[in-house]
Amino acid sequence: MKTHDTRDASQQVVAADDVNPVAGSSNYSWNVDLYEYQGNCYISYATSAPFRAQQGQLQLYSGAPPANPQQGIAYTWDSNASPFNTGKPWGSGYSAGWIAQQSPNGPYTYVATTGVTSD
Repeated sequence: MKTHDTRDASQQVVAADDVNPVAGSSNYSWNVDLYEYQGNCYISYATSAPFRAQQGQLQLYSGAPPANPQQGIAYTWDSNASPFNTGKPWGSGYSAGWIAQQSPNGPYTYVATTGVTSD
């Protein structure tokens, strides 16, 4: 037997080098939509993840999403119910982003963004 022994699920002694590693993965989606409702810009958001993004926010931008994701003209926390009424009148030249802090407590980054509205 090899120098390092371990026990399998049935508690039998096996050589550690005889046990194969295993792997796993999961995929989650983060979706954000910018649309008109009763004349205002609304942002709807949903995820298939069983967890929240760290300090997640929904941001409305004037123009394309900026280099600094926190430079929006309206925002809400993603812990609030979707959709978000931004209070801004619907029109061209807006975009939206779902942002969250990088771990641990780092700068904000984009989770998902929309294109820019146009006529």
